[in-house]
This record gives sequence, C-alpha cells and structure tokens, in this order.
Amino acid sequence: MLKNAYKNVSYQLFGRKMNSPAGAVAFGIFSLIFSFLILKLGYIAGPLLIGVIAGMILFIICLTTPLTAFYITIFFSSFAFFPQRVLGIASLPISTCMELLIYGIYIGWLLNRKHVRPDDSLFYRSPSTIGLFIFVLLIIVELFNPNMGSFAGWFLYLRKYVLFIVIYYTSYKLLDSLEKIRFFIKFWIFIALIAALYTCKQQWLGFFGFEERWVKSDPVTAILYFQGGTWRKFSFLAGAAEAGILMAVMAVFTIVIGIGTADRKKRRWLYFCSICMILAMSFTGTRTANIILIGGMVFYILMTINHKSTFYFVLTGLTLIGFLLFSPIDNPTLHRFRTTFYGSKDESLAIRDINRRSIQPYIHAHPMGGGLATSAEEGRYYNPTHPLAGFPPDSGFLKTALEVGWVGYAIAMLYYLSLLSQGIHYYFKVRNKEIRLYILAFTCSLIVVILGLYTQSAIGQLPDILFFFPAGAVIIRLLQIDRSIVQEDTIKTT
Repeated sequence: MLKNAYKNVSYQLFGRKMNSPAGAVAFGIFSLIFSFLILKLGYIAGPLLIGVIAGMILFIICLTTPLTAFYITIFFSSFAFFPQRVLGIASLPISTCMELLIYGIYIGWLLNRKHVRPDDSLFYRSPSTIGLFIFVLLIIVELFNPNMGSFAGWFLYLRKYVLFIVIYYTSYKLLDSLEKIRFFIKFWIFIALIAALYTCKQQWLGFFGFEERWVKSDPVTAILYFQGGTWRKFSFLAGAAEAGILMAVMAVFTIVIGIGTADRKKRRWLYFCSICMILAMSFTGTRTANIILIGGMVFYILMTINHKSTFYFVLTGLTLIGFLLFSPIDNPTLHRFRTTFYGSKDESLAIRDINRRSIQPYIHAHPMGGGLATSAEEGRYYNPTHPLAGFPPDSGFLKTALEVGWVGYAIAMLYYLSLLSQGIHYYFKVRNKEIRLYILAFTCSLIVVILGLYTQSAIGQLPDILFFFPAGAVIIRLLQIDRSIVQEDTIKTT
C-alpha cells in the first residue's frame, strides 16, 4: 500500500510535470514557506531554501535509488561541517539532515527490495552483529540507571546507536556483490584523497578567509589549533583530530590494498594516495593518528608475517621511521610527530593520565556508570548537577567506562574484539585472493579506528561512521561471496 501511494504521488508531481491538483498544492505550500522564511530570516532564507529543496530531491533519490543515495550521503556527510564555516553560522542541522537521508536510504531499500528471501543467517549470527545488538540492549537498560537524571541525554545516545544499526544493516543489504564492494572501496579512496589534497592545500597555500575566521573566532579553538608555531589543518572535515584519524585509517587501507595488488599501475596509484594521506595526517598535528597508523601496520605485519613482501615492507618502514625520528631536519610538523613518542615527557599525555587515575575510584564504585550524556560538555548540558559533568574524558574508552560503567566497558570491548576476530577468522577462511585482500584491508582499518579510541572519541562522527559500520558488514558479505564463488567452481568442475 505504501509503495502504491508513493508511485501515485510521484506520478502526480513528476509524471504530469506538476500539472495536477497535487502539483498546485505543492506550489502553494512552497510559496507560503518561502514567504515565511524571507519574513523571519532575511537573506539567509535563500541558501536555506536551496538546502531544503536539495534535501527533498535527495530524499526522493533515497526512495527510488537507495544505492546512489548511499554514495551521495557519504559525499555530503564528508562536507557536513563545511557550510558552517563558509556561512559563518555556529550550527546548522546538517547532521540531522544526514541522519534523515540514512533513514531514507533504508526506507528506499525496503521499497525496492526483491521479494526473494535471501539466506541472511550468517549476518545475524556473526559476532559483530551479536555484539552490536548486545551493546544497544545495554543502552536501553541504561534508562533505568539511577545515577542519570536526563531522559533527553539517554535518548540522544539511543537514537545514535539505532542509526548505527541502520547503517550497518543497510550497508550489508546494498553492498551485495563483489562489483558493488569494489566501487565502495574506490569511492572511499576518492573521498579520502580529496580530503588529503585539501589538507595539503591548507598547509602549502594557507587557509581560505572563511577558514581563518572560523579557526580564530573562538579563543579556545585558536589555542587548540595553533601549536608549535603553526596552525593544525582540518581539511573540510569536523576538525583536526577527526581529519587526522580518517587520514590514518584510509592510509592503512590504501597501503594494504596497494601491497596486495598485482597490477603495478594500480599499486603506484594506491601508494600515491597513501603518501598524500600520510602527509595530510601529519599536517593535522594529531599525534593519536601517528600511533594508530603504526598500530594498523603492525597488525598487518602480524597477519602477513609469512609473506615475502612483508619483510621488505618492515625494512622500509623501520628505515623511514628512523629517519623521521633522528634526522637533523626539524620543522613544526616533524617536531609534533616526534613528540608522539615522548611518552611521560609529553605534558598533554601526563595530564590525561592524571585525569584517568583520579576518576578510577568512581568507575570502580559504579558498575553501571554515571549514565549516558553525563560527562564532558554533554554532561554540563544534560546533567549539569552530575559529578561527572564537565569532566574531560579525552578518550572514547574512558567515556564509555564513565557513562556505562565497567560492565558496559567490558561489553564494548567484547564488541570491538568480535569485529577484529571476525575479520581475522574470515581472512584465513576465504579462498579467493581478491576477497582475502579486501577483508585484510577492512580489518586493518577497523583496528586503526579502535586504537584511536584510547585518546579520542573516534567512533560516532560523520563521515567516519559511514566507513566503520559498513566495513563490518562488508566483511560478512565478502565471506558469503567467497562461498558462492567456491560453490560455483565446484559445480563447474563436477
């Protein structure tokens, strides 16, 4: 019924080119909205109206061609924070619009799905799926946490994790063939390369005027971004930390695929992309990105320790790191990279360690935590009288332990462990070399994101969630595709 109603409205509006009663009503509503916006908002009404119209068009695309809308959403989510800087407006509902588009993609898949019921048993019984659903159940149970006083704060997190499930499930359904997964990989490398080149432009040619105004508009932001005599770069993403982590994730991703690719032309292109991303990562001044990049490559080495190419990669990597650490060359970017390995000598890291030790008694005494949205600035807004309100966790792991307790922290760690163990298990289980390479690349990227949680809240920001959760779903789909290929080969041989 819903599908028939949608087709009827679509015909009245577009099939008859608005020459219908429905078209007249649509024009009337549009005129009233436009008049009201100009009266209330003035010059901002024009760009806002363009955004609304674009959003309506995108939502229609979501309903008709959800796979196309999926890539459009990834692209626009990468620029979600860019309009705020250009227009000089503190906050725009871009994230909410992206959220609506994601739900629109899911509805579009429901409307366009085939009636043949596929065998999705592997998806539902996979460790990552079970782990994610258990963690969402924990979020629901947290509603009854007596330490939390804000329903709005709890609902904010519930809505976020429901969105994660929708992304995870919809990605699994949409990326149902090897050709589609290949395009997904190419598209993300393209997005990351654009972000990397834009970061390099900021480093070598400077900020645009609107970017300079944004970074200097708030004294706290200016202090955070101007360090070591230079400005940290942030591309068109949410900030320097988010840009650095995304560059580290995608650099590992492209390096792994590049090493495993037989085609020399493709390998050189992937290495070029990797170099651009590593340069961009260093320009963001995000020291966490340096560590997690190395951590991802160490994981790759352990997974492929018996490969000849891994030996040469280790020699090259150690030589390069040794040169960066001990060469007589010095500049602000290289100096900040070196401070990553200072350990206890680094003042920022020392302050974070002091904060962690000071809050440990609270974590031990509250197995269910202080409640969702009770720490950091969220705590000030939703639970201003809470003991954790305003406490800076400076870590995704610590924030989890504070808000859902050591019980919730253990569940979260089991979920992350299930993601990695699933990737490792599938890597050694599949037979197709191309599929094995993709599983390895996605698994190495996932561990980079998870390592980033030690010092940053690396999961939950746009556009990262549109890579992290689809990656877990794609790994499952790749195993299914490998099984079907093996089955087809068996039938051909018999």
